Amino acid sequence: MDGTTWTGLTGLAAGAVAIGYLTVMVSTMAPDKPVMLAVLPLLLLTAFLFFYSREAFLMVVLLVRAGANPVFEETRLAAIGGLGGLLNALVILLAGLIIARDPKRVPRAAWMIWLPFIAMQAAGIVYSPEKVQAIRLYLGQLSVVALFLVSFYLVMSEADLNKLLKLVTWSSVPVALVTLVYIGLGRTAGIVDGLESGAGRYGGPFPHANILAFYLVLCLGVLLYRWKSGQIGRQPVTLVGVIGYMLLLVGLLFATKTRSAWISVLFLFAVYGALRERRYLVYLVIGGMLSMLIPEVRDRVMGITQGNEVVQYAKLNSFAWRKLLWEDALAWMAPSRYLTGYGAESFQELSPTFFSMAGRVNWGAHSAAVQVFFELGALGLLAFCWVYWRTGRMIATLWRARPLLALMGLSLLGANFMVSLSDNMLAYLIYNWYFWLTMGAICALACRIAGAGDRRKARPWGIRPSKYRPPPNTDFPPTEPLSPALPATPARVPRLTGGRLR
Repeated sequence: MDGTTWTGLTGLAAGAVAIGYLTVMVSTMAPDKPVMLAVLPLLLLTAFLFFYSREAFLMVVLLVRAGANPVFEETRLAAIGGLGGLLNALVILLAGLIIARDPKRVPRAAWMIWLPFIAMQAAGIVYSPEKVQAIRLYLGQLSVVALFLVSFYLVMSEADLNKLLKLVTWSSVPVALVTLVYIGLGRTAGIVDGLESGAGRYGGPFPHANILAFYLVLCLGVLLYRWKSGQIGRQPVTLVGVIGYMLLLVGLLFATKTRSAWISVLFLFAVYGALRERRYLVYLVIGGMLSMLIPEVRDRVMGITQGNEVVQYAKLNSFAWRKLLWEDALAWMAPSRYLTGYGAESFQELSPTFFSMAGRVNWGAHSAAVQVFFELGALGLLAFCWVYWRTGRMIATLWRARPLLALMGLSLLGANFMVSLSDNMLAYLIYNWYFWLTMGAICALACRIAGAGDRRKARPWGIRPSKYRPPPNTDFPPTEPLSPALPATPARVPRLTGGRLR
């Protein structure tokens, strides 16, 4: 203890008291929730890893967070949250510490993608009818933005991007294993979707089948890019493993029975087939015909054609139920609220008031766009669309230098925006973590390439000057041509005109 200051001793004593108090509190909860016994070891391991290497801590979190979600759900407490909330706070803190090392490595354009939407959400908390829940979800959204921004710090070359995409791929392995175990045990998601029974829909480690479905769509898109870009599948044995794993993920996607996710994955492969390999369009037609031979898939697809009329005692399908919910919400809104809305989390809080089929249930909007318009008004909706527009523009700068990466990035972004129109995407925190981390990594490479390959794009898109210098073995700047060669500007020769040197 030689050389220890009184401040350090005070902090050590306070930490000891906090750990002692937490031990007593956890021990009293253990009989009801045995999983709480794992809280203290996990907290200690997290603390040691956090101080050892912040980057390593982030990588471990991203590798296991999705598959370990059941543990986080079991530790959730109504009053103080749980390990998930603590982890969200750590991610925000971690991103701030990492970016603070060299803020210039994160371009101004990356901040401007999210700043309007985050500002509108913060303003919506002020006049929210449910401030506690609004603050919780706002902190979750901040963790998503933190991962998006920290990817600009982590991705300095194409090799760094490939490492992050590899991490997203490997994070799906524990998710797939947990889902297979749950299917074997017959443990379904068990959540009612609209007026349809949730029985038979598997969500794996997630509380809702839709979260698993959209996460699997992201993993399939990343796997397809890594395969077609030559990162994996070069050897015959590896190729068989990659294709087999993708088929396994497709099978798990069918088990979720999420129709919007089915449309999303069809959209991904159809776009790839139309622009890159036409034979994939044939594969899609054959696969679609074979899948219709499965009774559960056929019933799920054909169910959208029934229950479209709102009559007494009628059972609506999920889309017709959503339409009725949206119509009731928009018709109930006062014109004076069109600009700023009713505040964050007001839709679910007020839904029993305006929804004709609410009963006594507080329903979510089942549409991120409708939710944002109801809660934050037209200004919030514009900020929400701004996120996708600016992200798409940034990814599009890769079209000439990395066309396959730009294609998959824009396809995943478009698919995410489409399902945001018909689902509660803002509430699916874990999926948003991985999705926006992937988008941020692609945008980071786009900024690096644009700033290094074309001086005209360096100012609006590129990275501001930084002390960092990439290692000599990285692929930066890229070896392949980034833009058409510009004609060399001839040197200006002084000449004597009218007695003056010009």
